[in-house]
Amino acid sequence: MMFLKLAWLNIWRNRRRTLITVASVFFAVLLAITFRSVTDGVYENMIHNVVSYSSGYLQIHKKGYWDEQSIDNSFEADEQLSKKLLNNPKITYLMPRLETFALSSFADKTKGVMVLGIDPVSEKEVNRLNEKIIEGQYFESNNVDHILIGSGLAEQLNTKVNDTLVLIGQGYHASSAAGKFKIDGILKLGSPELNSNVIYMPLQASQYLYGAENRLTSLSIMLGKTSDLESSKRAVENTIDIEAYEVMTWKQMMPEMDQFIEADSAGHYIIIGILYFIISFGLFGTLLMMTFERNREFGILIAIGMKKRLLAYVVLLESIMISLMGCLMGVLAGILIVHLFTENPVQFSGSLREVYEDYGFEPIIYFSGHIRIFITQTLIILVLAILLALYPGFKILRLKPVDAINS
Repeated sequence: MMFLKLAWLNIWRNRRRTLITVASVFFAVLLAITFRSVTDGVYENMIHNVVSYSSGYLQIHKKGYWDEQSIDNSFEADEQLSKKLLNNPKITYLMPRLETFALSSFADKTKGVMVLGIDPVSEKEVNRLNEKIIEGQYFESNNVDHILIGSGLAEQLNTKVNDTLVLIGQGYHASSAAGKFKIDGILKLGSPELNSNVIYMPLQASQYLYGAENRLTSLSIMLGKTSDLESSKRAVENTIDIEAYEVMTWKQMMPEMDQFIEADSAGHYIIIGILYFIISFGLFGTLLMMTFERNREFGILIAIGMKKRLLAYVVLLESIMISLMGCLMGVLAGILIVHLFTENPVQFSGSLREVYEDYGFEPIIYFSGHIRIFITQTLIILVLAILLALYPGFKILRLKPVDAINS
C-alpha cells in the first residue's frame, strides 16, 4: 500500500510529464477502438445486407433440400415451431419464403427468373424492401396477383409498372404452374445478379401458383448483428426435429463470402499491426523522456540508500497507473464516439455514393459497438504500455548513482 501511495504522489509531482504520457495512451486506445469499430461495423453491415435478402443468418429447411433445391423438398409451415423459435431472445425475425424458378414472358420476350414468395410485412421491416422501389409502389399481403421485379429484369423484358407478366413453371409434385401478374413496382437491389433475375410476390400467391398451399422451402432466421452464430445454431437445433429439418448458417450456405471476409480481414490485421507499432513508438518516446528527465532523481535516491529493485518497482507502478488512466479515458471517449456514429452512420453522397451503389454496397459507413472491441483494444494497449514500462526499471537496475547525479 505504501508503494502505491508513493507511486501516486510521484506521478503528480510533474503534472505536465504525466499528462503527456496519459495523452499518448489515451489517443492510442481511442485510435485503436475507432479503427476496429469501423472495420467490424462495415463487415457486420455487409453480412446483414446480404443475408437479409437471401439466406438469413440461419436457415431452416427440409433435410436434403440444400443438395436438391426443389419445391418438392418444401415443408409445411408450423405456427408452433415459429412461436418456439421467437421465444429465443437472440432471434429478431423469422422470414418464411417459398423460392423456386419460372419462365417469365412479356410480349415477345421471355427469361428464366427466380420467384420469391415472401411475407411483405417481415421483408419490409428487416431489409426495407419498400425503400428499394424506384417506380410504382410496394405490394400488400392481400395482393394475390401482384408482383415486384428487379430493374435489370424490367429492362431485359422491356416492362414497366402496371404491365402484366406471364409466369410459367412446374409446381409442387410436378403440377403445372401458370398465371398472369400485374407489376406493382420495380426495385433496384444492391446485387446486380439478383436485380436481373428476381421476382417478389406475396407468399400466399406463390403457394397458390405452385400448388404448395401452406408450404415453405425455407424459414430464414434473423439475429442481432453481434450474435454468436454457432451458439444460436445449437439453440435452434435444440428447438426443432433435426431428423426432419436441417439448420445451416450463412457461412455454410455462402462460403465464398466468408472466405472473402477472411482474406480482407488479413489486410486489416496488417494495418492495425502497423498502428500498434506506431503507438508503441509513441509510448516508448514518452517513457524515454520521463526516464532521462528523472535520471538525477533516481541517482540521488539510490545514493541515500533506496534499493534499486524497489525503485524500479515504484517506477513500474507509476507507469501502470498512468497507462490505466489513459486507457480508462480512451475507452470512455471511444464509447461516446462509437455511440455517436452508431446512431448517426456516415453517409456518402455524390459520385462516391454512386460508386458504392454500382458495386452493390450500401453507401453508409457503420460503426460496431460490440463490447469485445473495447475490451480487446484496451487490453492490447495496456499490455504494450506495461511491457514498455519495463524499460525504466531495467535502466534503474543498471544505473550508476555517481554518473546519474552528475548528469
